[in-house]
Amino acid sequence: MRVAFYEVATVPNEITANGTVEPSARVSLRPRVTGLITAVKFQEGADVAEGDVLFVLDRRPFEVALREAESNLERSRTQAANAAAVAERFELLAKEGVASRQDAELRRAEARAAAADVEAFRAAAAARRLDLEYTTMRAPMAGRTGSILVREGNLVRANETVLVEIVRLAPAFVGFSIPEANVPTLQGAMAGSSGPLPVSAAVAQGGDAGTFASGVQGTLSFIDSSIDRATGTLRIRATFPNEERSLWPGQFVQATVRLGVREGAVVVPAEALQTGPAGTFVFVIGEDQTAQMRPVQAGERAEGGRIVVQSGLSGGERVVTDGHLRIRPGGPVTIVGEAPAKAAGVGAGAGVGEEAR
Repeated sequence: MRVAFYEVATVPNEITANGTVEPSARVSLRPRVTGLITAVKFQEGADVAEGDVLFVLDRRPFEVALREAESNLERSRTQAANAAAVAERFELLAKEGVASRQDAELRRAEARAAAADVEAFRAAAAARRLDLEYTTMRAPMAGRTGSILVREGNLVRANETVLVEIVRLAPAFVGFSIPEANVPTLQGAMAGSSGPLPVSAAVAQGGDAGTFASGVQGTLSFIDSSIDRATGTLRIRATFPNEERSLWPGQFVQATVRLGVREGAVVVPAEALQTGPAGTFVFVIGEDQTAQMRPVQAGERAEGGRIVVQSGLSGGERVVTDGHLRIRPGGPVTIVGEAPAKAAGVGAGAGVGEEAR
């Protein structure tokens, strides 16, 4: 079997959770008017800039409607001008006593109604002009387009038919949940930090969901207002610049929030930890060369495949990392080629493995 000295080291204080990449913005493009698609001006899956023309609807019905509205507006202007002139003439006649004051008031009311008609027809013309403008459909934001859902020759309905979806990839969000027990630690780290907490996101490597490549860097940007009582977790989100498009919406990632560093942490190889009915334990080799079962409280994972031990170990002790099935608690073991014990300092590695039997 193999044994190793424990280490006292400076390790990052982190919270790791599985998360999913989300776009920072998503738009489902719908037409503002009902009409026939005459042209599609982009390739599906392409990047588009804000304002780029994407679809064109048949303009002819809207051009006819606009000309009709403009004609009605011009006719109402003529009628309003005539009504104003008549009202002014009756006002003069009323002052001279030729017409009654009642007739003058009536003509003035007709002039005001004609002026109101002008405003109504002006608004109608503006609405028809806006409808005509809506026949050219532009990208409301910069992003990447999805599949084209409706092609040329199809009739689309206003505010109903989805034509294409656009997502913004840069920046990107990563949403994940942390256990309720980690919330006080997270709050303390945020209170002591001068800025947003750093977050890294590692993507699965080589198609293996359990193996992650080195992560891209972002910052913590959102914490939900309440804990989900069904799962006992708190939903949080990090923002990543994603300029190189390393993250894609829907992608599974491993998110790690860096809370700070822990000085003088006791770490052991992950192979030393065993789980039994009473919880987590390690086998410690004592001075009398016997193996003793020692309950420990394991913490977070450190670099190099090591685990932080929060309690249960003291200085200079050796733990078994291999051959646990051959150990009888309290039974003797023989250390072959034992190296002298080292005093492990902060940041120093004292985990020198030896063979034991």
